[in-house]
Amino acid sequence: MSCAVESLRPGAETGARSLCLLGVFEAWRLETYGNLLAAFYAALLLLLYRAGYWLADSTGSPVYTDFTLCWVVGWQALHGETAALYVPAESARVQEALVGHSVYTTWPYPPTFFLILAPLALLPYVAAFLTWDLLTLLGCITVVCLIVQQRPAVALTLATPFTAWNFYAGQNGFLWASLLGASLLVLERRPVLAGVLIGCLTYKPQFGILLPVALVASRQWRAFASATATAVLLAGASVAAFGFDGWAAFPRELAAQSRLVLSVDLEKVPMFLWGRIQTVYGLVHILTSDPVLPWFAQGLMTAIAAIIVAFVWRARVRYTLKAATLSAAALIATPYAFATDMAAIVIPVAFLVRDQIDCGLLRSEQTIMIALFGAGFVILVTLGGAPLGPFMMIALLWVIVRRAFFHGGQPAIFT
Repeated sequence: MSCAVESLRPGAETGARSLCLLGVFEAWRLETYGNLLAAFYAALLLLLYRAGYWLADSTGSPVYTDFTLCWVVGWQALHGETAALYVPAESARVQEALVGHSVYTTWPYPPTFFLILAPLALLPYVAAFLTWDLLTLLGCITVVCLIVQQRPAVALTLATPFTAWNFYAGQNGFLWASLLGASLLVLERRPVLAGVLIGCLTYKPQFGILLPVALVASRQWRAFASATATAVLLAGASVAAFGFDGWAAFPRELAAQSRLVLSVDLEKVPMFLWGRIQTVYGLVHILTSDPVLPWFAQGLMTAIAAIIVAFVWRARVRYTLKAATLSAAALIATPYAFATDMAAIVIPVAFLVRDQIDCGLLRSEQTIMIALFGAGFVILVTLGGAPLGPFMMIALLWVIVRRAFFHGGQPAIFT
C-alpha cells in the first residue's frame, strides 16, 4: 500500500530519505550520539576486563557469563558426550572441570544448537567468546543496515542498551535477531531461503511461536515447507554428528528448565529473577503470589499478539509493517525472555524505521521512540532487574499497528 500523507507529523514528507526520526535531530547527530554511546560501552567493557570482571579474572580463569556454558557445551559436544549435558549433576561436573565452577544446572536448548557451538569450542575460551560476540553482532548490524539502508543505523544499533548487555553476557540474542531479520527481509522475494532461515531459528523455539501464524495468514506455503524441511534436516544432522542420546534427554531437561525459571513457587526462585524475566509472565509474577494469574495474563497476551499478527499479515498492509509487527510480537508472545534476548528489538525497530523513512512520522512517534530508548537504559543500569520489557514491546507493537491501520485513516483491505 502507498503511504498516506494526511496523518504525517507536520513538516514530514512522503519518501523522505534521511534518518531523522527524532524530529529535532539530524542524521549526522544521531550517528554521532550513537557512536559516542558505543564508545562508552566499549570503554566500560575494557575497564571491566582490566579489573577482572569480564572474560577472565585476575588468575586467568573465565568469568562466568551466559557464554561460558555455551563454550562448555560445545567442548562436550566435540567429545561426543552430549547426553551428559542434560543431566544437571554431570553438567556441573564438566563445568567445574573446564572453567573452575558451575552456575547453570540445566541446558534447555535442543541438540541442533551443538552444530553452532562445537566449532567455537575449538578455540580458547576468550578467543571463542570474542569470535562469537563479534560475528553475531556483525550479522545483526548487517541485517539492520540492509533493512534501514541508512548509515546511522550502524551507530544506533551499537548504541542500543540491549546490544551492550548482550555483548557483555555473550548471549545469542544477536544470532536470533540476525536470523529473524534476514528471513523477513527476503521472505517476499525468496520464500524458500526465508524458510531455511526460519528453520534455523528452531534452536530457540520459544521465540518462534508466531512465525507459523504469519506464514499461514499470508499463504507463504513455500516458506512454511522450507522451514519445516530445514528443521528436520538440522535435527537429522545433529543426530548424525552427536548421536541420538541428546534428543532423548532434551524434553526432560526442557521441562526442568521450565520448572526452574517459570516456577509458581516463589520460595524456589529468588525474587530478583522475576524482574529479569522481561515478559508479561515475569511482570505479573512480581505483582501477585497467585500461581494462575501470571499464566492467564501471558496466555491472554500471547493470544492477542497472535490475532494481531494474523490480522496484519492477512491484510493489505505495507510489508515493512508486517515484518515489524511479527518481530515485535514474537518478543511478547513468549513467557521466557531475559534482557539479553531483547537485543532482538533492533529488528522490529529497523522495519519500523524503514517505514518511517519512506512515509514519515506520525504524531507522538518521536516521543515514544525516545521513551523506549530511555527504558532500555533503565533495564541496563539495573542489570536486567527492571521489568520494563513488556511495556516496551507492547508500546512498540502499538506504534507499528497504529501505522498499519490508521496511517491516513484508511481501513485495512484483506486479500
